[in-house]
Amino acid sequence: MRRAAFGARPDEIAQKVNQGLEATVDELVNYEQTPEDPAVPAAPQTAQGSSDIALITIDDVASWWLSRMLLTKRPLQERMVLFWHDHYATSYEKVNDPNGAKHLYWQNQLERQHATGNFRALNKGMNRDAAMLRWLDTITSTKASPNENYARELFEIFMLGLTAYENGVYTEADVQQSARAFTGWGWNLLRLDQPVSPAVNGPATDPTTVVPIPPDVNDNGTAARQHDYTDKTVFGVVQNFNGDQIIDLVLDHEPQRTYSARMLAEKLFEHFAYENPEDYIVDHIAAVLLRTNFNIKQTLRDLFLNVKEFYSDRAIHSIVKWPAYYMISSLRLLGLKNVNPRGANNSLRSMGQWLFWPPDVFGWPGREDWITTSQTFARANWADGVCTFRAANAQMPNDSIEALRVLGGLTDTSTPEQVVDYFTSLLVQRQLSSNVRQALVDFLKKNTQGVIGTFSITSDKTSNYPKIRGLIHLLLSRPEYQNY
Repeated sequence: MRRAAFGARPDEIAQKVNQGLEATVDELVNYEQTPEDPAVPAAPQTAQGSSDIALITIDDVASWWLSRMLLTKRPLQERMVLFWHDHYATSYEKVNDPNGAKHLYWQNQLERQHATGNFRALNKGMNRDAAMLRWLDTITSTKASPNENYARELFEIFMLGLTAYENGVYTEADVQQSARAFTGWGWNLLRLDQPVSPAVNGPATDPTTVVPIPPDVNDNGTAARQHDYTDKTVFGVVQNFNGDQIIDLVLDHEPQRTYSARMLAEKLFEHFAYENPEDYIVDHIAAVLLRTNFNIKQTLRDLFLNVKEFYSDRAIHSIVKWPAYYMISSLRLLGLKNVNPRGANNSLRSMGQWLFWPPDVFGWPGREDWITTSQTFARANWADGVCTFRAANAQMPNDSIEALRVLGGLTDTSTPEQVVDYFTSLLVQRQLSSNVRQALVDFLKKNTQGVIGTFSITSDKTSNYPKIRGLIHLLLSRPEYQNY
């Protein structure tokens, strides 16, 4: 639950243990069978409450997505949307034309639709994704001047990997020839209700109306006139390829098919377990991808059930939490579902992960880059803001502390050691060293003059509940909490 979802509280863990591993995995991967929380917002809204898709900003889209992550009963789906957002990294820094926020919202929905679906269908969806067409310049690609950016990243990042290029699985000529297959894939730049307006597809709510795709047979239409209908030679195969057929060629032609499976297998395992997995692990996961025709759901089910290294000491707590995961898992574990998501994306920015603003086409570097001095400080500052009680902005009011206390079975007679151990098990979910544990116990027992005395969690809520908030802040800031 910590690595395939957004974590789980002790009562949730007990329920999962009771139902067993296989049933828990099936519940996670078959999330469409779980009714979604009615509070999950269906679509972004402006700060003024408008649902007009032509008016939403990128902050509106980010706030909407953070709300989904916080409230969802289908956590693996949103985890995979985050995975694909990094895999097909597309930034508003460039996709900021009129309706750029709308286009990135559509891309986010595409990643959600295919989160654990078929890799083939997801890539074909990306072929015609309005944000991607702008991000990698396909909208400028014509038969007279093919743009190679998308074809290059399709092979190097999205489907085959740089190792495949280094091993001669694809060549520069394959990139150039494939680029011709995507010529004429552009945007409908005119508003549908005002054909003479220069605004970019303003009121359109259907992505299929925004991206005109050249037909298989030249009809002399706008898209067809810019498309190259002559034969292309890719991986030694000569055919009048279009963009979707390039996807099929990669996933059906050897050795590209096997390299694609291995690239994706390694990336999935590294996302959920640990980096630089052994070859036999990659071989196993790749074999599942090949056997299931690149079905992500079946592959993840096998990974969570049959790859024992997923549960190894090397895997547990080995991955630095992405900032979005750090934020959302903290709020979910603390039961804080009424947090206003607006502004949260700016907090993520200071932690190093600004949603919809990845640094480049390779996505976020991640790993230790998440825990620079400034970004670690940003995590601690955010945790302080969450844990501080302010009457005007009560993110963690007394009733939230009360609910956590009841959940942990803490009473007047609970010792400071029991309080520390409970909140450690709730949040950190790993053993602290004896000196760190004792320092946290002493923190609870110290009075305002710094003198160690006694502590009772409920005897004086005015004095002691702020201590609990402080304890939570310290735990969220501990090095042990930064990994999952």
